[in-house]
Amino acid sequence: MSTEFASKDYTAGQLNAIVKKLIEQVGEKGPDLLLQGKLKIKVIKDSILNWLGTTITSATTEKFVARDKFHKDSKEVKFYVIWDNFTNWFLVGNGKIEESLGEQVLRYGNLTKNSVDGPIIEELGGEAKAETTLTELYELLNKQPNGEEGELLTNGYANIFYIKDVSGVLRVVYVRWNVDGWIVLVDSVESPDVWHAGVRVFVRNS
Repeated sequence: MSTEFASKDYTAGQLNAIVKKLIEQVGEKGPDLLLQGKLKIKVIKDSILNWLGTTITSATTEKFVARDKFHKDSKEVKFYVIWDNFTNWFLVGNGKIEESLGEQVLRYGNLTKNSVDGPIIEELGGEAKAETTLTELYELLNKQPNGEEGELLTNGYANIFYIKDVSGVLRVVYVRWNVDGWIVLVDSVESPDVWHAGVRVFVRNS
């Protein structure tokens, strides 16, 4: 026998309500059955992402050289600002160089509530599952080079990608559009800064 409740931090009043609901579902013996181990409660974890759709990035035949793509003089994408942290973590020295990549299906969705990176990465299945690449991010930018409508938000909200830097450390790379072009930023996934509901997260659909 089992019953289900959504996962959250409960107050004393909410716990009383749960016990009442438990009794309604399985009868007066519900609490006793629970204590005896004859009743299991399945906790349903609240989702913090509202999945909206998928998009496909093309297979590549050459290495992706970040320094050749992410710069203010790009003829392909209108960049307004590329922040110093991105330069330091992805463009230093020879910069991030990624091997050719097969066709990928990316899933995207918007945050339903405010969150730091940890719970987002957890919902995506952990760091390995959350990881994408600059190759994929750049192709999406190249589809909306001047802020056209598309999968990337162009309303000023962030578009989030989890990508490893030149040292192999997973970072949160995010791009925002304003009237002057794309702004490229990056932060540590350990940052205490909170993402607000409505920002968009991209991950491989696997």
